Amino acid sequence: MKKLIMICAILISVSGLARAAPTYTITFDEFDLGTLIDTQYAPLGVVFLPGDVTPRLPQISNNGAMPTMPVLRATGEPDFYIFQGDFYIQFPTPVVDVQFISGYWDAVGSGIINVYGPYGNPLASLSNTTTGVNTTDLSALGKIGMIYFNSIADGAGADLDNLSFSPIPAPGAIVLGGIGVGLIGWLRRRRTL
Repeated sequence: MKKLIMICAILISVSGLARAAPTYTITFDEFDLGTLIDTQYAPLGVVFLPGDVTPRLPQISNNGAMPTMPVLRATGEPDFYIFQGDFYIQFPTPVVDVQFISGYWDAVGSGIINVYGPYGNPLASLSNTTTGVNTTDLSALGKIGMIYFNSIADGAGADLDNLSFSPIPAPGAIVLGGIGVGLIGWLRRRRTL
């Protein structure tokens, strides 16, 4: 009986390893204005890639029309598009509870936000529903692997800010189950169980 109680105590103490992953919020004030963003946020689990139409990385910028600054701007500079642009947000490890604000949108429906699952499967195709600043909550979509952000059709383009997400934690049940099976096997081998 003592050994069973000891096994339970060990499993309970190890269960702290299987807690939920944190939620990260990127405000884009971590780097200087004008910085092109690609892998700077990789330690948090997100990288930024050039778009299809304006093959340039997004950059940190100011926009007086946004409620918080600095922001991440999709820009096609120095090409044809001055403030408009497109880029990808990639999560190498799938995430959940993704939210962000975007704007300033000049016309309803001028933005394209395509959301993809971990294997590139399309989850949703969204657009801004109002002018001004929009808050986008993708929590109901489940696991997300990539987001495509496009503001080319908007008069002056649009920016992104306060990107928050939660990495999917390692499956704690598998870890705890493996530890439990290993512990029981070890005790049986010693013929003490």
